Amino acid sequence: MVGQVKQCEGITSPEGSKSIVEGIIEEEEEDEEGSESVNKRKKEDDMETKKDHPYTWRIELAKTEKYWDGWFRGLSNLFLSCPIPKLLLLAGVDRLDKDLTIGQMQGKFQMQVLPQCGHAVHEDAPDKVAEAVATFLIRHRFAESIGGFQCVFPGC
Repeated sequence: MVGQVKQCEGITSPEGSKSIVEGIIEEEEEDEEGSESVNKRKKEDDMETKKDHPYTWRIELAKTEKYWDGWFRGLSNLFLSCPIPKLLLLAGVDRLDKDLTIGQMQGKFQMQVLPQCGHAVHEDAPDKVAEAVATFLIRHRFAESIGGFQCVFPGC
């Protein structure tokens, strides 16, 4: 993930600015006299990690895991219940859950599979995504083609 990884080596910062984590560790050291060796070990482990790996995560995503459960609960049914024409672009049909599979069989949305793409189909195959969206818009008469647009996907 481009925005989530930073290079550890060569990062210089002014003396006055410290990361939040370092500030927290220093406060803990001041508060707890008996845990000096534990905090020292933590800092040493962090330094070893930075030496071993030139890159580290900017944000520890694992700490947000407790919030993940509710993010997608019921999302497929919300998608299917919208009373408008819908297009679902997928890298593979293995990413469909039960509700979406049933909805696709019932014709509740148009599904376009873009093979050889990863999680972000719009980044991996922007030309194919643009063609699929343009074809969808023309098919449902949200837009008109200009300049002899050739629909490349079926159903147009």
